[in-house]
Amino acid sequence: MAKPDVITVAAMKELFTEFQDKIKDDFQIWLASDEEGNQFSPMLENPELSFAIDSENRRIILYPSGL
Repeated sequence: MAKPDVITVAAMKELFTEFQDKIKDDFQIWLASDEEGNQFSPMLENPELSFAIDSENRRIILYPSGL
């Protein structure tokens, strides 16, 4: 089984552009992870698995993968 693609800066920029009508400049960026930084996980390129917009709380949430 092939590993999923990890998101690149170019893909992240494209993702933000795609959702620019839903994302405002004052939104915060939140990362789902532990506080100690014991492990590093990639963000997958598929936004359905790695990206959420929480308009109510004005934040973008990034979900790293446990590949």
